[in-house]
Amino acid sequence: MHQSRKEQGVERISRRLLHADRREALIFAELEEQIEAAAELGGFAAAPKRSPRGEHM
Repeated sequence: MHQSRKEQGVERISRRLLHADRREALIFAELEEQIEAAAELGGFAAAPKRSPRGEHM
């Protein structure tokens, strides 16, 4: 069964968008790992934030 040009165009565009979303998700995952590693090296992840009265924020 043949697709119309419009259907082919819509399919092609949706495929491009899905690939872009996948690439973006991979990049964000990699950046998140780097941010977590940097926080651990800096000691920020070890201590929870506290207010001046000693309560958790």
